Amino acid sequence: MGIDKDKSMPAVDSGLRRRAEDHLNTKTSEAVLPQKDEETLRLLHELQVHHVELEMQNEELNNSRNELETAFHKYTDLYDFAPVGYFNIGCNGVINSVNIRGASLVGVARPRLLGQRFGLLVADEYRQIFTDFLGTIFINPDKTACEVALRNEKNHQIIVLLEAMAAVSGQECGLVLTDITERKQAEYELRNYASRLIVMEEELRNKLATELHDEICRDLTVLGMNLAIIGDSMKEIAPKKITARTKVSGQLIKGISHTVRNIMVGLRPPVLDDFGLLAALRWHADLFSKRTGIEVTIQAEEPFPRLTTEKETALFRISQEALMNASKHTATQIVKIKLRSTGGMVWFDVVDEGNGFLPAPPSLNQTGSGWGMRIMRERAELMGGHFHVDSAPGKGTTISVVMHLEDK
Repeated sequence: MGIDKDKSMPAVDSGLRRRAEDHLNTKTSEAVLPQKDEETLRLLHELQVHHVELEMQNEELNNSRNELETAFHKYTDLYDFAPVGYFNIGCNGVINSVNIRGASLVGVARPRLLGQRFGLLVADEYRQIFTDFLGTIFINPDKTACEVALRNEKNHQIIVLLEAMAAVSGQECGLVLTDITERKQAEYELRNYASRLIVMEEELRNKLATELHDEICRDLTVLGMNLAIIGDSMKEIAPKKITARTKVSGQLIKGISHTVRNIMVGLRPPVLDDFGLLAALRWHADLFSKRTGIEVTIQAEEPFPRLTTEKETALFRISQEALMNASKHTATQIVKIKLRSTGGMVWFDVVDEGNGFLPAPPSLNQTGSGWGMRIMRERAELMGGHFHVDSAPGKGTTISVVMHLEDK
């Protein structure tokens, strides 16, 4: 919509004119003008008023220019020395502008960056990710983000987070570059630490199970046998109270032996080593259903191929954790475990019909909860797999793991 100058300008001009006339009256009140005709005096007055108006306008323009220059320098400093890199990139990927921090992060002088394609800075293995990211920016009105590695002329590599949004024109976009190299390194070290903990946990489970079997169960068996012999030999000569106590003690030893064997099985189920993942899942599902009353069904192809011991253990532990979460948090009565192998990949899902929730980024909250999901994720990723949680309030939860059937 255009501006109607005839309607908008008089209000401004009249105020400026009154100020100019007041200023002129102050100056001319002290001066003695020669006697001239009325028209000449009027024209002279108009010229003098316009002259004062121009002086006032010029002063205001100078003040505005000074303010703009001050603001320009202020925001230029904020732009150039921001803690993140700012790039303006065309839809063809060419860099139109960049701040000092951005040039410093990528390790290339700013003049040399202008006119260069940003994709040339991206490490080869991330080029396709960046190409897809750039294409998404100009078809998605919302902010788009991705993580890529950049490599400069000295072959120094950094990991960065790219966040961008298209301009109104649709021909360029503003891109924010944040160096996350240290954060990714910390995540990598944390993942390695978690992996070591998982390995140590399984080793400790095996060791405890072995010790229980070789030491405790052996001693309990011998103790039970000795007590049974003592009881039989005392039937005729010992009081009934003694023989009754001996019998009760024998039953107690049998109960302890049964409990120890259950602990051994929980630490490392023999069925997992002897018959594989599918048999172990069915065994555990049966125990879980008897203990909690939640129906667990197994959907799997027969026969299911054997995996490496590490992968079978990881998927079995994930199923245990997922079932425990379902019994604690979902209020479900039915859980389905799906297991299949296709195209050299293993697809594993644990599906419940419970309350569901809004999945959050993999992290721990202030109460320390979230370990279950994190450990399941770490177990899957340790085996080179992909872990995913699909859930929504009232829609149930699906925990999915995909990994290679054989080690790569």
